[in-house]
Amino acid sequence: MKTVGIYFHLHESYLDKAALDLEGIESYIQNENTFTVHADGFRPNIKLQVSESDFEQALKILEDLKEEE
Repeated sequence: MKTVGIYFHLHESYLDKAALDLEGIESYIQNENTFTVHADGFRPNIKLQVSESDFEQALKILEDLKEEE
């Protein structure tokens, strides 16, 4: 599995996961119920992951999605 996104807010990971699902790319949200605390505060730790074979296509889809915003 390869990480295509790292998020602070869970809902953002779900939006990107939905975009990948619509394109037929299976993805998984890692650390869905956890977060990491560091000395300087909170850091994003929610990861959206896809298989290595879907990695490049997933990155392209998410980049295109961000350009539309």
